[in-house]
Amino acid sequence: MHTVKLGIANAYIIRQEGTILVDTGYPGSEEAILDAAKGMGIVPKDIRLILLTHGHGDHAGSAQKLREMTGAKVAVHRGDAEKLRSGNQGGLRATCMTGRLMGIFFGRGKKARFPPLDPDILISDSLDLRQFGVDGTAIPTPGHTPGSVSVFLANGDALVGDLIFPSIPSEKPGLPFWADDLDEVMRSIETVREQRPQKIYTGHGGPFSGEEIEKIR
Repeated sequence: MHTVKLGIANAYIIRQEGTILVDTGYPGSEEAILDAAKGMGIVPKDIRLILLTHGHGDHAGSAQKLREMTGAKVAVHRGDAEKLRSGNQGGLRATCMTGRLMGIFFGRGKKARFPPLDPDILISDSLDLRQFGVDGTAIPTPGHTPGSVSVFLANGDALVGDLIFPSIPSEKPGLPFWADDLDEVMRSIETVREQRPQKIYTGHGGPFSGEEIEKIR
C-alpha cells in the first residue's frame, strides 16, 4: 500500500492482485494520484475501484475526474451518496474548538463543493474487495458522517478515513474535529478496535498503531 499525500489529506493506493484507490483528495488531485500510481508501475486502467471513505470534498473531490481517467467504479456508502450526487458535502458539526475554528476555512464555499457524480456502487452492510483483487472488506463506521466506512485488509492494515484525527499539537490519535454523531464515532472506533488492526491509516496525518488507538476515549 502506498500513501499519497495531498496537502492536508491522504489518499491510498492498494495494490495486490488488483489495484484500488481509497479516497481522492480535493478537486485537482487526480494528476498527483496518477503520478504516484505511475511510480508504482500502475497505469490508469489498472485501477479497478475508487472507494470513498465518506462524501466530504477533501476525500471525494477528484473522484469524478479519476473515474473518467481510469474507468474505475466509484463506491460509497449509501448514507453519503447524496453528497456525491449534489457535489456538496453539507455543513460540518464541530466537536471541539479546533473544529469550530478550522470549519471557517474548510466547511464553507469552494472547500465544501466538488464535481458531482452518481456512484456506481452503494455500500450497505459491507463490500468484499476480493472481487477487485484486494483481500479486504469495507464496512460501515458511521459518526463522522452517516455514510463513513473503513477498510480492513487481511494483512492487518485498516484505513479509517476521518473516524480518527491526529490531535493538535501532539499528533496522537484522537476524535475527529467534526462529527454528525459523536456517540456513533465512539461506537465505530470500538468496531475498529474489535478488528484488532496492526496499523491504522487515516485521512489526515498518521499512521497509528493498534496500541495507540486503544487510548482514545
